[in-house]
Amino acid sequence: MRAWVKITGIILAVSVQAALLCSCSTEEYSQEDNSATQTVTPTPTAPPTTTTIPKQQEKKSSDIDLVIFMGEANMSGMGGDGTLAPRVSEDAGLEFRTVSDPSKLYPITEPFGNGESNPTGLNDYPGVKKGSLVSAFIDEYHKLTGRRIVAVSASMAQSDMDIWTSEGVMDDVKHRYDSAVSYLEDNGYTIGHKYVIWFQGESDGLKGSAAKSYRTGLDKVMSPLIENGIEKVFIITPGRTIDYKDIYLTIIKTEVSLCKESGYYAMATTALSNVSTEYMIDQYHYNQHVLNYLGIEAAKSVAYYSLNGVEKIVYDFADETYIVPDGVDEKSQKKEAIVYPSDIDLNGI
Repeated sequence: MRAWVKITGIILAVSVQAALLCSCSTEEYSQEDNSATQTVTPTPTAPPTTTTIPKQQEKKSSDIDLVIFMGEANMSGMGGDGTLAPRVSEDAGLEFRTVSDPSKLYPITEPFGNGESNPTGLNDYPGVKKGSLVSAFIDEYHKLTGRRIVAVSASMAQSDMDIWTSEGVMDDVKHRYDSAVSYLEDNGYTIGHKYVIWFQGESDGLKGSAAKSYRTGLDKVMSPLIENGIEKVFIITPGRTIDYKDIYLTIIKTEVSLCKESGYYAMATTALSNVSTEYMIDQYHYNQHVLNYLGIEAAKSVAYYSLNGVEKIVYDFADETYIVPDGVDEKSQKKEAIVYPSDIDLNGI
């Protein structure tokens, strides 16, 4: 079940259908989030002013891991607040800005990815990116592994699978990845691991996307990256809306199944299935404290894989059982005690 042939076969079978998909967003938001329904063509936001790292000061080693952060509004950090994110040291991580300045590496700052909008691809309208889970992820990953991340932003609010499988977005994603790899290799870095962190599914859940079409679309999005060196796609499952607890359940179950069955996908965390709505700023988006928590929990799973070469057995808060990947002996790992997010004061994170 873990063979790449399975993914390739699925993609070939739907290639004609995927070519006809609309490149416009069909995500529907309630009147409580009117800003998300604007139809005005977004324009790229200006990159934040920050100090770049002189090349002579860049630490070059094989302890560099390239991570692409992909997803929609909650990955972009639409509900976040960058002032509440942890400060990331330059030893822990750096950002490669494919769009605004691919000539150097930058310190990690929040809002992460601000200024990385591409009018012909991933294009967040101004103000979407407020504060992300990326800083907390990088900080925790470095604490656990001692490794340094080079991070690339690849997210856009209101992006369902039709948008992700459109030609413009797929070309943009591959360009961001290829450019980062080329920059690092050309500048003397040896890349240890190449990962994607995927946090998407709200738009498809709201429109009622079927499990099969979502899975096929995700395979299509990830296959060019996997074919060109991405080692693993780690998934953060979506949570809920304030009004409807199970509105994303089909997407969650589909993503969990992928992580169980395919060696190319791994579960990062399902924590949002147990996060209270008190931490939501509106129907769809989580505050910075939740994003920090998600970043930490996701980093634990990714770090486990980096250190052990085996996917971590992660608890499924939606189904209240453990997610055991195909080929992993359940008895081979000591499972961590289950800590329910609902029992934690997330505002302290």
